[in-house]
Amino acid sequence: MKKMIKPFAAILTAVMTLGLLGACAYKPQTKTENERVNVTDGLLPQVIERKASYIRKTKNGEWELEKAEVLKWELSQADIPDAVRIISSDDAKALYPALDDSFKGQKATVYLRFNDDISSVSATVSKGTDGSSTMDVKMSGTADVVFSSGGGKMKIDGVKILGAVINADGSTDLKIDIGQGEAVLKAPAKVKNAGLKDFMAAQSDTFITNESFKDLTKFEVTSSCVKRGTWDKKIANEGGKTSPDLKWDKVDGASKYVVIMIDGNWLHMDVFTTETSLAEGAYNRRGGEGAEFVGPYPPLGSTHTYSVFVFALKGEPGKNAFFFDAGGNNISDIYNGLDTDKSGGKGNVIAYGRLDGNYTNK
Repeated sequence: MKKMIKPFAAILTAVMTLGLLGACAYKPQTKTENERVNVTDGLLPQVIERKASYIRKTKNGEWELEKAEVLKWELSQADIPDAVRIISSDDAKALYPALDDSFKGQKATVYLRFNDDISSVSATVSKGTDGSSTMDVKMSGTADVVFSSGGGKMKIDGVKILGAVINADGSTDLKIDIGQGEAVLKAPAKVKNAGLKDFMAAQSDTFITNESFKDLTKFEVTSSCVKRGTWDKKIANEGGKTSPDLKWDKVDGASKYVVIMIDGNWLHMDVFTTETSLAEGAYNRRGGEGAEFVGPYPPLGSTHTYSVFVFALKGEPGKNAFFFDAGGNNISDIYNGLDTDKSGGKGNVIAYGRLDGNYTNK
């Protein structure tokens, strides 16, 4: 009898233990919240107000979204003008169906910059036959586009924007006209937000991306001759050949400033000055070294970047590495020459500023 009691007691203990564990087991928790979500990674920025239900399955686990009911879906209109988007796809034909079949399966990247003439924007949310919601967007204006695929690059300015449809999955069908009638650019749910310089670099054949001196203190350089990243035609050779006005803040410890305008490796300007500004047209001629300017003249149909670098110097540089109105220049070599003082020591450049502007020979 005693032999039977021990196994029975062990089983009873196990059953009681399991019962206690069951009673103490964590019960999943749920919560419901009204949320306002800013969608910033789509082609068109949106604001969604939703009723979201969350669940936490373990005691210290993360809250997981179970379901969400959209209460309000709006377009963030103010964030569209001047916005820059980078759209990538593994299939250029799927991205822009109007392309011929030779683009099928080719990778493609589109840089799109909405211009500041975007207007008449309105949006209506409707439900399809499958119950999913779409947002129909009406808008007018233009965008500039750089399309790259298969090693080639196509630049189209002033693409007409006719409207858009934002799908329930976040993807966007942008209705455009590049001069051949309405077509659709099919952007995925997630695209990359970019800045003006990203677009300028994609558009240009000569944008300088590497600066050996980028860790130096920087200051701002401005000019009324640059608008939305583009130089005014009056500074170009086919314009008025007028040197641009430039302005920057005084740098403590600087005895002079050297102003360089360079197109890739082609030097268009070198000016030595003790002032912190240059008047428009002050150097609309060829002078001696340290007072020279020649306007942009890129090849017909091409876009080049004319970058102005202003270097603040402690004293006289030991050497100049300038080849005016010629190739063979390198901005890092120019900097190294200016950074070397008369005694051969380094550290003559205290700080620098940079201003970029593209110019297209149309």
